[in-house]
Amino acid sequence: MQELSQNWLRSSIEDMPKKAKELSAVQVRRLTKPGLHAVGGVAGLHLQVKDSGARSWILRAQIGSRRRDIGLGGFPDITLAGARDKAREAREQIQ
Repeated sequence: MQELSQNWLRSSIEDMPKKAKELSAVQVRRLTKPGLHAVGGVAGLHLQVKDSGARSWILRAQIGSRRRDIGLGGFPDITLAGARDKAREAREQIQ
């Protein structure tokens, strides 16, 4: 019985969403590898780096049953603090 409960607990923990480590402004500035980089501070906030080097803020959110990528503006025009504020405002409007 104890083994069953331990397996259930382990699988429940593995299924939980991961929380992104909160990056500093300097760490964000150094992100140059193309892709979507979680920056933490607000759930779903990412810095998108394109192959061309262009960077922009993206908020991934679930609206209804669909996942949506919401653009928050370009980096460095929008600072990390500004992107976190915009992401919080967008999350409040969604819910």
